[in-house]
Amino acid sequence: MSFENTQVTKIRLLSSKLLASFLFTSALTATPLTSWSQDDAEVVKMSQSGVCHDASSRHYVRVKNFKPYDSIEACLEDGGRKPKK
Repeated sequence: MSFENTQVTKIRLLSSKLLASFLFTSALTATPLTSWSQDDAEVVKMSQSGVCHDASSRHYVRVKNFKPYDSIEACLEDGGRKPKK
């Protein structure tokens, strides 16, 4: 193998490692997809801080990382609490 071929192989390896690193990092930071629609008024969202938000909550739309529930009662039974206001 010639010197030029060795250099090209090293560059390709480095490019592959950088691409793999980028894809791995992107996968870790991506917002998890759920089968629930943001517009679905029936979904109750439990935020990371344990607050249960239904569609009438003023922060409902802002809650992005959540555990979905079918009802406010199910969310509360799982240890959530109602918003303060």
